[in-house]
Amino acid sequence: MTKKKSRKIIAVVLAILAAAAIVLGAMNLPQRTGDKGNAIIDALRIRTLLNATGDGVVESYVAIAKKEATAKVKAEGGGMSAIREAVKKAEEETRAQYSNSTTDYSKLDTTALAAAVTDYAALLESYDAIALKAENAYIEENMAAAQAAAKAEREKKIAAGEEVGEETEVSVDMSGFVATAEMTAAKEKADAQYAAVGEALKGIYPVLDDSALATLKDTIEKIVYTRGDDFTVKYDRYMAAGSGEALDDKMSGFMVRYADDLIYAGVGLIVAALVFLFSELLIAKLGIPRVIIGVFFILLCFMCLLYDLSLPTLLSNTLVRMGMNSIMVLAMVPGIQCGISLNLGLPIGLVCGLIGGLMTIELNIPGALGFMFAIIVGGALAAGAGWLYAQLLNRLKGEEMGVTTYVGFSIVSLMCIAWLVLPFRSLKLRWPLGTGLRNTIGLDSSNFAHILDDFWAFKIGSFEVPTGLLLFMLACCGLVWLFSRSKTGVAMQAVGNNPRFAEATGIDVDKMRIIGTVLSTVLGAVGILVYSQSYGFMQLYTAPRQMGFIAASAILIGGASTSRCKISHVLVGTFLFQGVLTLGMPVANVLVPGSTISETLRILISNGIILYALTKSGGGSRG
Repeated sequence: MTKKKSRKIIAVVLAILAAAAIVLGAMNLPQRTGDKGNAIIDALRIRTLLNATGDGVVESYVAIAKKEATAKVKAEGGGMSAIREAVKKAEEETRAQYSNSTTDYSKLDTTALAAAVTDYAALLESYDAIALKAENAYIEENMAAAQAAAKAEREKKIAAGEEVGEETEVSVDMSGFVATAEMTAAKEKADAQYAAVGEALKGIYPVLDDSALATLKDTIEKIVYTRGDDFTVKYDRYMAAGSGEALDDKMSGFMVRYADDLIYAGVGLIVAALVFLFSELLIAKLGIPRVIIGVFFILLCFMCLLYDLSLPTLLSNTLVRMGMNSIMVLAMVPGIQCGISLNLGLPIGLVCGLIGGLMTIELNIPGALGFMFAIIVGGALAAGAGWLYAQLLNRLKGEEMGVTTYVGFSIVSLMCIAWLVLPFRSLKLRWPLGTGLRNTIGLDSSNFAHILDDFWAFKIGSFEVPTGLLLFMLACCGLVWLFSRSKTGVAMQAVGNNPRFAEATGIDVDKMRIIGTVLSTVLGAVGILVYSQSYGFMQLYTAPRQMGFIAASAILIGGASTSRCKISHVLVGTFLFQGVLTLGMPVANVLVPGSTISETLRILISNGIILYALTKSGGGSRG
């Protein structure tokens, strides 16, 4: 059997499994809000309630007995040792009295309890809606004062030279909130219905009395109703409480619970079938690394759905991270096109951009004007530094990869000293005691925090689109694309593709390399400012050291090589790289709580892709 025929058979089998999973999911998903779903939840809720009540009966009586024993000893004038002895004796006697109480759930008539609990749940939901409305009204009424207080506190810290972080969402202190008359009336109705639930429970547990029911009220209320619960949350909570025995048909309940996951699994199997069927074509067009990363990204999307993580929110975060990192990735394009290969000396441009941002804060230039000022100053510094950097590279042709790496690390180390002695005076920048600049410089509304992210931003459900950030990214990509189509840009690419042929046709190779290096360095300066405004901080000292490797990894993932690249490689690579990181972290946290798998994955992807690219390019030597 040929490989091609084997792939077709595997694809057909996967397609059949996918169709079965999708049909089963589509049949069971509507049941969640129908009679079948309600019956499943009602059965699980009653069993959970009975389990909790049975377990809580003994604890309730123990608590009551301990309280009565304490009061009795105090009334007799006894001391702490007498109280401890009396409490211990009362607990032992109470547990011995009720420890043999058992319940055969199969013989219980829970009709009255089920009806009482259904009404109680409805009244709790009604009370919660009224309370939520009143709380929102209180927050709206007091938000302006809370924002003013937060702003004043922040300005006070800045004036005192204290370090302040990124501005966060202001919250209203709810300690002064008083229940409205409507809330009180709704609460009284719910409490009255709780008495009916208690009477039904007394019929099942004769040992219960009003005192015990009072201690169980909070537990029962949380079982019956919790704000924001849907079918899946209730099902999972009740099953975790060990109430699965209440279902006559456990498989039916399982299918309803995981109906959406069956649909997701079906779609995933279809994707897998297509990958098997067209694997040769995909590898030929995209290359093995991009196929692996692309499939892994799709797998992460499905795992987010399976683990009930908010995929729209995570994809929105991916879009933001793509926008904030894309200009630094774009800075790799002129470097590759002009023949210096991957510009791992990108930290030169990043440092220049950071200086421009620091000058904006030092001169207290706010908003969009401050952002443009930072770009102009950072770009001008980067142009000068890039020219010097290009002169060095022109004298070391054929060793660019090693030189750029060394230069990038060296400039970061040099700046670790410079950040300690540069003559900035703003209290936002300097440590309040001693000398030097802070490690992390917080951005806020007084400078250029989120100046692009918030521009024309809008939401579609939980998916937020950072319009300004994406427009700026596309504008920069468009400018680089137009430059690459110009006479100078074409000549520069000719140098990158074949420097000897370009020189033979009369192109000044050194000049083109200088132009590409300077442009790459300037884009690095712009990129770090875009990154910082989105991140809400500027990070100094060693922070820029690895950013060149991350940018190189992203563009290589997108399909570029060390000698050829396009704008599409920037966009595709940045999205895939940031998407894997954004989705990988929450999935890893679910699979292995508290692990560092996501960070390990980032390192493996970054360095692995660079290594793969270098093996395909012969190490980047261009002789």
